[in-house]
Amino acid sequence: MSQKLAELLGAWVALMARRAGWVIAIGLVITVAGAWYSATHLAMDTDNSDLISSEVPWRQTYLAYQDAFPVYTDNLVVVVDGKTPGLAGAAADRLAQALRQQPKLFPAVYEPGGGDFFANNGFLYLSPERLDSLADRLTRIQPFLGRLSADPTLPTFFNLLNEAMAPDAPVDLDLTPVFSELARTFQASREQRFNRLSWQQLIGGDQPGVSDRRFIIIQPKLNYSALLPANQAMDAVRDTAERLNLDAAHGIRIRQTGEVALSDEEMASVSHGAAWGATAAFIVVGIILYLGLRSWALMGASLASLVAGLIGTATFAALVVGRLNLISVAFAVLYIGLGIDYAIHVGLRYREALAELGDTVSDRASGVVRALRTAISDVGLSLTLCALTTAAGFFSFIPTSYSGVAELGLISGAGMFVSLVVSLTFLPAALALLKPWAPAGRGPGGGVLAPFIGHRSQRWILVTAGLIALVCACALPFMRFDPSTLDLKNPDSESVKTYRDLLKTSEHSPLTLVTTRNTLDQAQGLANRVADQPLVSGAMTVADFVPEHQEAKLATIGDLALTLAIMRPDMSQAADAGARRQAIDTFAQTLADYRDRTQGSDSQAAARLARALSGWQDWFAEQNASRQRQILDGLHDRILSGLPRQIDGLASAMNASRITLDNLPDTLTSRWIGRNGSYRIEVSPKGDLDDESAIRRFVNNVREVAPNITGAPVLELSAGHTVSQAFVQAFLYAGVFITLFLLVLLRSVVDTLRVLTPLVLSGLILVAATVWLGIPFNFANVIALPLLLGVGVDSGVHVVHRLRGHDQRQPFLATSTARAVVWSSLTTMAGFGSLAFSRHAGTASMGELLTIGMLAVLVTTLIVVPALFRIVPKTHVDRD
Repeated sequence: MSQKLAELLGAWVALMARRAGWVIAIGLVITVAGAWYSATHLAMDTDNSDLISSEVPWRQTYLAYQDAFPVYTDNLVVVVDGKTPGLAGAAADRLAQALRQQPKLFPAVYEPGGGDFFANNGFLYLSPERLDSLADRLTRIQPFLGRLSADPTLPTFFNLLNEAMAPDAPVDLDLTPVFSELARTFQASREQRFNRLSWQQLIGGDQPGVSDRRFIIIQPKLNYSALLPANQAMDAVRDTAERLNLDAAHGIRIRQTGEVALSDEEMASVSHGAAWGATAAFIVVGIILYLGLRSWALMGASLASLVAGLIGTATFAALVVGRLNLISVAFAVLYIGLGIDYAIHVGLRYREALAELGDTVSDRASGVVRALRTAISDVGLSLTLCALTTAAGFFSFIPTSYSGVAELGLISGAGMFVSLVVSLTFLPAALALLKPWAPAGRGPGGGVLAPFIGHRSQRWILVTAGLIALVCACALPFMRFDPSTLDLKNPDSESVKTYRDLLKTSEHSPLTLVTTRNTLDQAQGLANRVADQPLVSGAMTVADFVPEHQEAKLATIGDLALTLAIMRPDMSQAADAGARRQAIDTFAQTLADYRDRTQGSDSQAAARLARALSGWQDWFAEQNASRQRQILDGLHDRILSGLPRQIDGLASAMNASRITLDNLPDTLTSRWIGRNGSYRIEVSPKGDLDDESAIRRFVNNVREVAPNITGAPVLELSAGHTVSQAFVQAFLYAGVFITLFLLVLLRSVVDTLRVLTPLVLSGLILVAATVWLGIPFNFANVIALPLLLGVGVDSGVHVVHRLRGHDQRQPFLATSTARAVVWSSLTTMAGFGSLAFSRHAGTASMGELLTIGMLAVLVTTLIVVPALFRIVPKTHVDRD
């Protein structure tokens, strides 16, 4: 049978050679048309959620939740950090307002805890005890705030502090926070660092909204026609922040994270890695080709075939799939590493055939055609079988729920057939036109490994292989799958670093769980049960935005409004430099007297302030008069610039009114009451969830009372489970198909086992490497084992096919088949290895594992398979 196929392939190649010009012309037309079509029709899908089939139950649950609460989809989260709570709040308010003025780009801008509603009613969300404590403190410092608001200058500020330090102080002020804030202010002034005195901390840190971190949640207009859909919106946020001077020089740090930022930055790292990897792989493959083929013409024809096949594969992707996802975008690098193998086997066997012809050739053209017929007749069947088995490794993911790799498998598997067709049409035609005359000499390294695979060594080889298999098998129980999608992304990107920062505290953790109920009573009842779970820090519903004890709180706020009655300070007032300096000197002396007669925390804080103030005075005295005026102006801003916002905030808080579900703002209720009328429950974790085991414990703990919970932690764990199942399915599909296919085509159980043995050993080595090197399987590199089975079988097929008719007295490694296996494996490793340098951690791990696996396949195939031929006699099943 194989003889008949060889004759048919020889006749086909002769036809390609006779019609070489037409074949090349048609090939070029198809290639150019394919390049145009793929460039204009192949889209990019950056949505991580599309990597898993929407038919799996956990995704359907989440999709139903998204449909009810669309405000939580495609969110861009802007994190605003300030040196003080006042700076953070002011920056968030200004930035949110500026973004709202760009409605075409930012149709929805939400500031949690911001806006007039919370400014007016924030005090109602304090507990009765905290509100009473704050009201008492504000009442006691009213004289201080009143006089300072009337005269907001440094002399008045320090004079008031002098009075507060007097034994019979008329101003009842807690001096410890004041001293601490002033110590930092004088130190920053001396070191010329940005600093602003925090009036919120000075008055009392238990005010509502006192935090140096604020958030703005945006649903930007996404441009899906661009590679990075959110890029324009993210750039606009950065430009707006820069225009408003919201930067480190002004005590503000603006960062972006959230779903769209993570997706965009991941797509940027993946596309960069794919482009760089494809370029690097092409260059390295070209170098390896020349070293292996030793002919510029052979190398050129092979590279031209590679480009034609790559474009053909991209055209197939555009026609059949229509898009590339975050994983399938790697098809180009995989194709470069795998597609060139066919050309290498043809080229090396062609050179060997030229050498076999010797002086029997009458003219060069006929010699080239005879050599081509011999080469294709000898390797054509092997190449066909290799295309089928490699495609099987890729296609094995198609029936699974892992859509991302299924699409990669479909595209790359089809690419193997494209490469086969190109190698049997375009490549022979190109060689027939170029007529390269490069007969093979002694193969490079032909006898290097001969001492290790001779007749006396084969048993030791097999014993050693068995021991290696046993050692590697011991690592199987420690193999693990990392379900974290965050671990796949570029760890140095802003969105990833910001996201990890938020994971460190339960207050701001993005890993919250959510579920819904049809009525508010049901939702509140479930929230109460969930909140009692040991790993839950809190569970909220919309009902939590209706404060308790409102009558008593409103009475307290009303009394406080009558007491405060503070006007907004006129900051245009300013004292001269002499008055400012005199006020500071007097304050320093009063502080020294205060320290002499006090003890406790006030005394310790006073001591720290005294040291900072003394250092500042010494440094200030060294400056010239002009510089001193600048320093005093700066000190005025450092101490008093935050006062107007604090007074405005207190004035707004006096406007509180009764809150009910009916008068909550729409921007708030839309986040808690769905479009279908369902009520949302949000569950926050205790502690840091930047660990798979912690996430699993949290989810399982909540599921004890809310089985249908969803949210980011559930999506991560469920996706991991789905992909793990897909991995097992794909591995079984590939293994069964390839084994049956080998049995049918080789028609020998023994030869099939000879092909599969090095694959099993290489698979064990690869699994052990993931354990020893700390590279767990993940969403990207999970394709490694099934693909290794499909790709690795190629080398075994070529070796077995050659050894069936090989004289065992001659070193196998001196044959063109052995050299082709070496060079094709090197080009494959070059393609895979280029992925290892990607900034995308998932793509990099894919490249690392595939390179390790291919190296193991190369070594085991060249050493173990010949040894098996010597231990088990050759079978002769193909006699016709």
